[in-house]
Amino acid sequence: MASRSIDMQCWKCGKELKHLLLPFSRYEECNYCKADLHACVACKHYDPNVSDGCREDRADFILDKDKANFCDYFKVNTKAYKKQDNAEAKAARAKLAELFGEELPEEDAEEEASTPQSEADRALAELKRLFGDD
Repeated sequence: MASRSIDMQCWKCGKELKHLLLPFSRYEECNYCKADLHACVACKHYDPNVSDGCREDRADFILDKDKANFCDYFKVNTKAYKKQDNAEAKAARAKLAELFGEELPEEDAEEEASTPQSEADRALAELKRLFGDD
């Protein structure tokens, strides 16, 4: 089976990924945010409106749709990225911060727009913020 290459958008961060070789390895990940690319959310069969999240009847159930898997029915969705509208969540955070007399950190909006961080990096940054360890 000859391999070929494709261009696609990362399902998580939306960055353009060029010349990716098909078929994907289970370990293929985004160069920018390190999201797994052989995951349900990056597949043409993925449909969150279906009971198990997949339109392929023969595929095994996968619990973590955003994690790498071994599905034999995986077909790359080159436009899997869906921009999230976080306006409602930001407004709710602002109301909650106001209720408790806290200031909402301005870095939240900037952090999302800048280079993506791993969950561990965000947790470490939050610990440093909470304990004043800059």
